[in-house]
Amino acid sequence: MEPYIEKFKHFLEVAKEVNYDPSALYAKEPLMTQVVGGGALLVALIVILSISSSMKKSAAQAAVNALDEEALESFADYQSKWQKIIKKIKSLKPEFIEKLLENKEKHYKDQLETLQDLPLPEKLKNLKAMANLYAQLASGVRNEELRQYYSEKSNELLEDVVVKEIATYMKDFDFNDENVVVLEEIVAFANAQNEELKEKILQTVMDKLQSVDFGSSLEVYRFVQNLNPEKLGDIYTYCKEQQDKLFEDGEVVVAADVLEYLLENGEKEKVVAYIRSLKVPTHLQELYYRFFDQKDSQEIDFAFMQNPLEISQKYADYVETLITDNWRDAQKLQEILDKEFMTNIIGHDRVRIVIERVDQLHNEAKQEEQTNEALELAKEAHKIALEAKEIAQKQELKSSESVQTNSEESPEETLKEEKK
Repeated sequence: MEPYIEKFKHFLEVAKEVNYDPSALYAKEPLMTQVVGGGALLVALIVILSISSSMKKSAAQAAVNALDEEALESFADYQSKWQKIIKKIKSLKPEFIEKLLENKEKHYKDQLETLQDLPLPEKLKNLKAMANLYAQLASGVRNEELRQYYSEKSNELLEDVVVKEIATYMKDFDFNDENVVVLEEIVAFANAQNEELKEKILQTVMDKLQSVDFGSSLEVYRFVQNLNPEKLGDIYTYCKEQQDKLFEDGEVVVAADVLEYLLENGEKEKVVAYIRSLKVPTHLQELYYRFFDQKDSQEIDFAFMQNPLEISQKYADYVETLITDNWRDAQKLQEILDKEFMTNIIGHDRVRIVIERVDQLHNEAKQEEQTNEALELAKEAHKIALEAKEIAQKQELKSSESVQTNSEESPEETLKEEKK
């Protein structure tokens, strides 16, 4: 050790002689210059690391104080403070660990409070981030009580808080275009979780959907129409199946607005089939007032007549008007008669009269056809006669011209002609 001290003293004397010029000093004492320089660098590094560690620890301690003393307004503020604490949580002084322990419930509830007014998709994203943060706290803290608390809260945030938030949202769920996107966000969030949590979230959504009357309003009907099968999977399949069942057996009440929507979008056949097979008298009566003789569609009007349910109606008046309007159209009258339910609507006597009218129109049409044929034959004969007369006149004129030509020839020409 003493030889090294002597060398270091000599090095300082040389440094003084060269006025601490690094290049001159290195030229005279290269080895000691490297040793001293390296040592100085190491000391500087240790000092820097020490300062950095001290600053981080100080920042972490300040963050602990901030959780208790400052009015943090946003979720991001809390996350920022917690991240500083996480970096030094293993080396925090006991007094700060005690603060975390004492106020753990307050820290948790205060941070959750900042999420209350956020849209559900953003709220779910932040709850996931908060759960991850608490998992980091649990893995870093050395205090067993805090470790257990942070671990429990990390699980609670996902398995309890998230599910409750979704259930609350679904309770007052509005079936509109905006919530189509929200539903997709919920399903996407569920698909990113473990299988148990995923099923729990999706079942929460299904509980709401299973309580919905899919034929009750146009909003619900259009909502299902706008769902994306690729993004929603089983949720989409369930909703589509429930919508399709509305028209299967006539037992379900489908809102008039839904039927109106179908008519406007080219699905009249579906509406006609529904009215024809509907088994709910009160709803058929409602639809009668809404659609019968209102849509300029005999298919819809006849669908009501085909339904055997008894309701307050004026089918007979409608048919009589139809017969009157088409009294000179045998084809239209026959189409009316061809309806299997027509006898029940206007009675046998009226049907017989219409049949006779159809026969009469057919006979009149046949007679008219025969008359027209006779007229055509007469016209053709007259035309032929005119053509024959014209031919005869032409031949007579030609003969007359020939005689006149012969009378005008000279005696010599006549004699020559006779000799020939």
